[in-house]
Amino acid sequence: MTESLRRNLVQLKNELDHFPDAKEPPETALQIIRNNQQEQDWQRLLFHYLSPDEAHGLDHALLEHILSALADRRDLEFSFSRFDLMEVNIEQEVTIPSGRRPDAVIWTSNDWFICWELKVGASEGKDQTRDYVDADGFQSIELSKEDVPKDGHHYIYLAPDGSIPDAKEFIPVSWTWIADQMQSFLVESHGEYPARTTTQLEIFIGTIQSELTMTEYQENQQEKVELYLDYYNEISDVQQAFEEQWDTFTRTWGARLVDALDAAAAVEDPDVPDQNVSAQITMDNGEEKQWIFSQDHNWASIYPKSWWTKLDDREPTYDRSKPNARLSYIHRLGDRYKPTAIGERKLKFWLRSARASHDDFHENFASRFHAEDEILELIPSRTTRTGNKSNVLEATYDINVDAHEDFFEAYTAALARAMDEHIVSNPELIKKTDQIYQQTIEEDTEF
Repeated sequence: MTESLRRNLVQLKNELDHFPDAKEPPETALQIIRNNQQEQDWQRLLFHYLSPDEAHGLDHALLEHILSALADRRDLEFSFSRFDLMEVNIEQEVTIPSGRRPDAVIWTSNDWFICWELKVGASEGKDQTRDYVDADGFQSIELSKEDVPKDGHHYIYLAPDGSIPDAKEFIPVSWTWIADQMQSFLVESHGEYPARTTTQLEIFIGTIQSELTMTEYQENQQEKVELYLDYYNEISDVQQAFEEQWDTFTRTWGARLVDALDAAAAVEDPDVPDQNVSAQITMDNGEEKQWIFSQDHNWASIYPKSWWTKLDDREPTYDRSKPNARLSYIHRLGDRYKPTAIGERKLKFWLRSARASHDDFHENFASRFHAEDEILELIPSRTTRTGNKSNVLEATYDINVDAHEDFFEAYTAALARAMDEHIVSNPELIKKTDQIYQQTIEEDTEF
């Protein structure tokens, strides 16, 4: 079973390796305001710019460009004269005798008409296009079809690529084709029309291309979904196995860390809760200090007994009862930080002044710590002093899985390196931090 699972996962990895690196495109303006798939909005935009009388500054130019492009299509058998432009009429939401409403009609008196039906996300209603073809005319604009020569009857079904109308008289025209025509119009007429109008057209074109053209990113995502479905059982099996081991690690990392640190030895302390680990750490200067590895919380705290203090009796505390002053090194084991550890193979290590500490302590410790120049001389090269009130130091370590038996051993080794650089081999940093901690409690904290 395990060998079969391994083969399938290797095959999955091989297939994923063939995907090109494609980024998700930024959202268009209409996507941001959540109107990106509303047919009525797209309809209004298109026919606004096609209508010569609207205040966009295009006059008949875009209408002529689109009509000329339609006339060049072999599937439509449409023709018009430039002399028609001055008599062209455009009306949206016209009515037919049945009460249905074609989205728009463009026509010139008794010469020709184009009936438009627009779709973005919705499908055609029952007998919708057939009703439009069979109708005697368009009542609301007083246009009777019998007054127009038969070869002047034209129907356009403007929809996403591949959409086919029920009535064969309707010619499918894609939104991407319309976007291409608007784009070519902008290129050919560069600088001739108001900048605001051309910018709005570009935004509309971008929306069409983003929504209705399958980008490389979208194609990748779709294929990955298909791979996920194909390998769902294998993915579920290995994910469940990892999650079980992760849960175990969150409850045992302290004991594993003690074993990995030559300078640490587990000690019994009846005051320390059972779920935590107490260890005696011998620093390079020979000084010994008892440290607590807190395994009862996703914050995963590491601190000497003197850094968690119950302020009302100045005694060590192992819980979060107030008023307190809590300072500890931490590595996060919650879901938010798993992608960093697992996906990026990075361990984040912080010195944290708990936000839930007494307000005076939390504010004043950070101020003292960040004002102390000596701290900058003592911290390891990969560590930064953040200026933050809570996570006052931050460091990042590689989790080198290839150099260890498994991920959890590699994680523990990275944590041991962090412990060595900040504690075992750096007694002066611990001494200075402890000094600032005690001074803040004694001099700046009132409760």
